Amino acid sequence: MAKEEEEDSLPDKDAAKGFYARYEPKEILGRGISSVVRRCIDKETGKEYAAKIIDLGIAEVELQDVFESDAFMFLVFELCRHGELFDYLTSVVTLSEKKTRYIMRQVFEGVDYIHSCNIVHRDLKPENILLDDSLNVKITDFGFARHLAENERLFAPETLKCSMFDDAPGYSKEIDIWACGVIMFTLLVGCPPFWHRKQMIMLRNIMEGKYSFTSPEWIDISEDPKDLIRRCLVVDPCKRITAREALKHSFFNTVVSITFIKIK
Repeated sequence: MAKEEEEDSLPDKDAAKGFYARYEPKEILGRGISSVVRRCIDKETGKEYAAKIIDLGIAEVELQDVFESDAFMFLVFELCRHGELFDYLTSVVTLSEKKTRYIMRQVFEGVDYIHSCNIVHRDLKPENILLDDSLNVKITDFGFARHLAENERLFAPETLKCSMFDDAPGYSKEIDIWACGVIMFTLLVGCPPFWHRKQMIMLRNIMEGKYSFTSPEWIDISEDPKDLIRRCLVVDPCKRITAREALKHSFFNTVVSITFIKIK
């Protein structure tokens, strides 16, 4: 099946019996990041409607229920008790390598998934990552996301060079990897890599990819997370690691060795 035909395919009839029993779906009217709008016909009345079909496999947070009144629509989502990763980090200041590994693995898995769907988030940050009771990750707020056409490239706020020089390349999926590097750095030491109280210096640091692991907070942090951050925060997007490559990094395959002491 061609890629275009796959994108246009209808939901499985067994998974949407109620919809198919009442409506006959027709052609696509429009597309969103995780949804398709189709013209449909009420089988009983013959009246035409527009049906928005949401792929819950790409949905940000799981939708539990829907209620509608004359004036309101109620969407009931799963509860993420820890709220935003930003708020959680504010309360704990820094995370251990173990917790950082647990969270960032899920972030990279989410990024790898949306990239496999040719979607770029473009606004990954701690404020757009929710945590449940078990620190399971839910990536949210796809308001700036784009569905890429083949070979299409995008500009994003962090890519300052793109807005300053006409011949600078645009950014595609690589911008999400840059964001992952910034998030991971922030989780480990409680501050972003390029921060400076003078904004112009901070902007220059971003443009040049200038940051360091020399602050006291990094003394007890191993080399693996530093190496992964370096591979994410590469100024040249062509040399930046992909989400799938990141998941194969040694940081996510660390085995904790246990030394057994023989008691005589």
